[in-house]
Formats: sequence, C-alpha cells, structure tokens
Amino acid sequence: MNKLLLFVILAAFTGGGAFAQSLTQTIRGRITDSDTRQPLAGATVALPGTSWGSAADSAGYYRFERVPVGRYRVQVAHLGYQSLLVAEVVVVSGKELVLDFALQEASADLSEIVVRAPRSDARSYCPTVRTLTVEETLRFPATFFDPARLAMAFAGVASDNDQANGIAIRGNSPNGLLWRLEDVDIVNPNHTPNAGTFSDRVTANGGGVMMLSAQLLAASDFYTGAFPTGYGNALSGVMDMRLRRGNDQQHEFTAQAGLIGLDLAAEGPLARRSGASYLVNYRYSTLGLLSAMGLELGDEAISFQDFSFNLVFPSQKGGQWTLFGVGGLSENLFEAQRDSTLWEFQKDRYDITFRSRMGTLGASYTTPVGAQGVWRTVLAISALDSDRYGDRLDDNLAPQRLESDEYGQSKLSLHSFYTRKLGAGSRLRAGIMASRQGYDIFSAMQSDTLALASGGGLLLQPYAHWQTQVGRRLRINAGLHGLYFDFNGTGAIEPRLSAEWTPTARQTLALSYGLHSQLQQPQLYFSSEINKKLKPTRAHHLVLSFEHKLQNQGALRAEAFYQQLYDVPIAVAENNTFSALNFVETTVAFPLANEGQGRNIGLELNWQQLFTGRWYYLLNATLYDSQYRAADGQWLNTRYNGNYLFNATAGREWKKQREGRGERTLGANARLAYAGGFRDTPIDAEASAAAGVTVYRDAEAFSLKQTAYYRLDLRVYLQWQKRKSSSTLYLDIQNATNAQNTAFSYYDTQQKAIVVKRQLGIIPILSWRVEF
Repeated sequence: MNKLLLFVILAAFTGGGAFAQSLTQTIRGRITDSDTRQPLAGATVALPGTSWGSAADSAGYYRFERVPVGRYRVQVAHLGYQSLLVAEVVVVSGKELVLDFALQEASADLSEIVVRAPRSDARSYCPTVRTLTVEETLRFPATFFDPARLAMAFAGVASDNDQANGIAIRGNSPNGLLWRLEDVDIVNPNHTPNAGTFSDRVTANGGGVMMLSAQLLAASDFYTGAFPTGYGNALSGVMDMRLRRGNDQQHEFTAQAGLIGLDLAAEGPLARRSGASYLVNYRYSTLGLLSAMGLELGDEAISFQDFSFNLVFPSQKGGQWTLFGVGGLSENLFEAQRDSTLWEFQKDRYDITFRSRMGTLGASYTTPVGAQGVWRTVLAISALDSDRYGDRLDDNLAPQRLESDEYGQSKLSLHSFYTRKLGAGSRLRAGIMASRQGYDIFSAMQSDTLALASGGGLLLQPYAHWQTQVGRRLRINAGLHGLYFDFNGTGAIEPRLSAEWTPTARQTLALSYGLHSQLQQPQLYFSSEINKKLKPTRAHHLVLSFEHKLQNQGALRAEAFYQQLYDVPIAVAENNTFSALNFVETTVAFPLANEGQGRNIGLELNWQQLFTGRWYYLLNATLYDSQYRAADGQWLNTRYNGNYLFNATAGREWKKQREGRGERTLGANARLAYAGGFRDTPIDAEASAAAGVTVYRDAEAFSLKQTAYYRLDLRVYLQWQKRKSSSTLYLDIQNATNAQNTAFSYYDTQQKAIVVKRQLGIIPILSWRVEF
C-alpha cells in the first residue's frame, strides 16, 4: 500500500505525456423557469472572477466556448427571479460541461442562493435538504463513488457497517430510509443487500454498493427529517436520485478501471435536430484482486455487474419523454474448509451461497400546461429477488442443508403531479403516488419453516403543497400528505409545515414540522396472521435550524431535531423487549401490536467551506439520544443510540503548470469519523451452547455499549489533461490506520465461546478514470 501511495505522489512531478497548449472546454446549457419550464430569454450567466459572461438567447440557451480548464463558480440571474451562485463547478478537457439552470420567480429582491447543483429546487420546499453531487463522490475519501456512502460525511448520519452503505439517521434504523429514482419510489437499489448484517440475510435499504454508477447520476437530494409533502412511507430520510441527461450534441465516453473492476459509460445525440440523447453505463466488479493482496474481506468471493441507461426525447411545445432503467446481478460465495483441522470458527465449516437480482424500468413524460403550469408523470416497475443457502459440513465432510432463505419484493409505481405558479413567489403542487407492492418470503432452518408467505397490496399517497413568499424575508411551505394501504385497510393523514425567515442576506432561521408514516417490513406482516393487521409506524418530526453564511461560500449551521414515534410494533408479551425500531433483517415468530413508542432528540453543528479555491472542509458534530418503550413500559436505548458523532473532511489541490505544457493537479483528501458505539444485548453463553445458536438476555436489551467507532479515510488523486481527454488516477484508503471497530458479537459453536466480529480493516483501492 505504501508503494502505491508513493507512486501517486511521485507521478505528480514526473512526465505524464506532452500537454497541449491552452487546454479549454465548452460550458453550455439552458435557463428556464423552475415552475413552468419556459425558457428565460435574456437571463445572464457569468463566471465570477473572470471576464466570462453571456445572456441566454430567445430559447433560453447560453454557451461559453474555449473556457480554460479548472474550478469555477457560475452565477445566474434574471430580472424578477432569485439569482443562483453554483459553487464547485469543474471544467475538464475531456468532456463538455452542460449546466441547465432552473430559476424561481421572486416577489421581492431576494438574496442570492449558493447551491452545489444547478437544477434542484428542493431547497425552496425543504430548508434542511442536503444536495449530494457527483463531483463530491469523486473527491470525498472512501465513497466508492456511492452517494449513500457520501452521506455518511454529513451530520446526524452514522454508518451501520463498513461492509455496506446502510445509514442510521439521527438514531433511526437504516430501514427508515426511502429510495427514490426519477420521482418514483423503488426497491433497494444496492448490490449484495446482505452485506454487513448479523444474520447474513437481506436488508430493505442497504448493500455493499449502490447499483447506479456515478457516471449516470446527476445531483441527489438527501433529506434527514421533516421532509415535504411529496415524500411518504419513510421515517428517517429520503435518498432522491436523478439521472443525468446525455450530451445531445456530441458523443463522449468515460472509462474507469481499478482493483474492484471496470466501469464504462457512453453518451451522445440520438437525433441532433430534436435534441434526443442517450446515456448508457456498464459496470463489472470483482473483489478477487483485493483478496489476493491479503486483505481481510471475510474470505468470500464477491462479484457484481450492472447495466443502466437514460434516454431523453424532447417533444413539441416544450415537452419531454424519457426512458430509463437499471439492472444488476450480485453474488457472494463462501466455501468451507475441507480440512477439519482448519475449522477455527463455525463459519469455516459452512458453504454459503448468496445471489441477488434487481431491476428497474421506467418512463416519464413532462409537459407545460398553459403558461403557468407543468404536469409530470412517471411510471416504473422495480423488483428485487435474492436467495441464500447455507450448508454445514458434518464430521465426515458431507454437506447438510441447514439454512434456506428466499426473498422477493416488487413495486409497480406511478407518480403524477401538477405544479402551477400562482404568482411571483407563490406556487401550488398537487399529485398522487400509487404503488402496487408485492412480497414473496421463504425462510427455513433445517426442516423448520420460519416464514412462508406471499402477498402485497396497493399503496396510495395523494398530496398537495402550497408555497408562498411573504415579503423579502419569509417563505412558508404548507401541505397535506395522505397514505392508504389496501392490504389491511390502514392509512394516515399527515400535515407538513415549514417557515424560513431570512433577517439578513447572511442569516436564515427555519422551523419545520411533519407527521410521517411508514409501512412495516414484510417480514413483520407475514410472521403471523395477527401481524397482517399492523398499522404503519408514525412519527412527529420537528426541526429548528439556523445558518450563518461566511465569506467565500462558507457557512455555519446549527440544527436541533426532535422525533416522537408512536404506533410502533412491539411484542405482545411483556417479557419480550422487541421493537420494530431495532429491526433490520431476519424473521419474527411472535405476535406484535402497535403499542410501542420511540423518541430521538439531538443537536447538529456544521461548519463548511465549499471548494472555491484550493481547499475545502466540512466539520460537523452531533449529540443525540435515541430510546424506545418496550412492552413492559420501560424506556430503553435503541440499537442505534450512539449518543455522539463527529466528522471532519478536508482536502486541498496543488496545481502545476508549465508554459506551453498545460496543467496537472494533485489532490489530497482526508476524512476522520469518530462516533459513539451502537448498543448491544448481552449474550447468554449457557443457553447459546445448549441451543446451538446465539441466545440473548432479553431482559437486558441494548444495555451494552460497543466501543467507540474510529476511522480515518484518505483519497489522493492525480489529474492530467490532454487536448481531447482528461485522466485521473485515484488512490482510496478506507480505514487507513486499520482500526479494529466492533461490528457485533455472537456465540460461535466451533469456538464454544462468545466472539466479537470486527468491521473491515484497511482497504486500499487504486483506480484510473479517463474521459474523452
């Protein structure tokens, strides 16, 4: 690993081939009204600190040619609209930069908004939303170009396990997260969805790596509480992903190769006259090279591949059709030791096969309605299917099938909504989401069937949202969200409200409230007949935030949150401390009732400097408490009550330019994570030995606190550019100090003792990316 790091550093100061002179690229795009999608002729676009500036033509298009490569800010303004300043924009020689901007009409002269993505209007609907950009996934350490792993660098977000991208938000289970793609809810879009779990079974909301490559993604909106009316069936947060539109004027390609596999993307025009475009991506990965380097990955053979695409077809009168999809296969295989003298742990005598398949196919249509409205409809089907089999070798090395698990989930989702501008600073959005949910579950231990069920139902979610600007200082969002699940006839009405006050151009105070609901995981519904009647878990979210903007696109932010959960499924028996708030995977073999409660309270502090010069940083700290009430009426710690989180991410670039030879850039980035350990339940060693499986002391649920979590991640990259291509060499080092963090404890039948399972050690990833 040290040799790899030395190679990257030395390469910055050695020859990288002849550089072309005056390396430049084109910046172009279109400026429209965010509500009506109508072009804004005459809108101005400028690159502050340079002489570049232009105005959009009658169709809203602008174009800068021969812009020198480098980092820029882009400022967009139009009379009667709130201006934008887009930070962290990178121009490279190998690919045109296409930036489409959507401005909101304002009723007063409002202060400029600093954003990291040009088209997202989520900030106006929810003051606490965070935007995750692809550029950040290329810069932040150990993200593996995955937006969910990128989110772990933000306040209030804890990693559930190093092996997976499951995230615990503000003390909630990872199962509280909603995944959305192109405005529709989808099933878990991750490879190896069993990664990092206690039982090695499928989870609903995490996996080893996200199935959509960063090459295909545009900016994602990440919500961590009190989200607006357009989102439902979630308790902790929303990961709202959008696909990037392919270049509609020229063909471009991206290739990335490294120790974990190959990633290829192509984009370009389908018909230049109409503006139709394509964007496709294929990725194949295997972790065999890392295992061959001697890295500890659980001795499993892990591989995955996926294909994704986004086709865009503009229509007459400003409308647009899209066709998009993603499909992926993943597997991890573990082969038992055939020499019984090598059986150190119980897993050593198991053959374990896990395979997973996931796919999404969708289409959308967006069209203006009159001069003041836009209607958008998206239809998509997504499905996940996985199976896991565990065969134990007896003393004669003959395999005996002990564990069988099959899991299937599908969603046929429709989302149709209408947005209408009521006047400057005022708009109305109303829509409906309909999703046909389907489940197939089978779980068996030896000859005992633990779960065997199939079913589902129609989930309806109508909503309406109103936004208005009161003078220059106050913005109000109000709305209602409905939820009805015909599987068992349960439903909810959920009010949402937020107020954002801007007393000065640099300060913003916001208060947000929302009532939110989430259906139960299918394993809970089908564990017994009475559980099919379970209602959704509900939660009041209250968030108070204050932000003070600093010079040069820096900001200080404080956010206090409170979440009161009720109608939580808990065990009926008083001596059983089970709560759905701690549930992740496996099955439940006892009756439940919606009689539990939970509460999460905390404070987040955030200090950020955007990458507008040669360096950036993101520092945040979270103090929180997460508890639940069990069947006996006592309040206990939840599994995810770590009490504190601290993240520090920083990076710097050094540019080297020689006359007539272009520019090379060396970047160094680091992230330090320090968090309170999650909670665990003591194991009864005697009972476990007698039963042959891990047995917990249920009366002492989550009374143990794991050791504090510590991890240092590094990313070093070298970028060099030629006239028609740009290349970047990355070295990622996850857990650079090889910290031995605790994952969980279990009773090992081979060791005949309680064993502490550790998380991943040091993982170096070398990759090379070229755009042309």
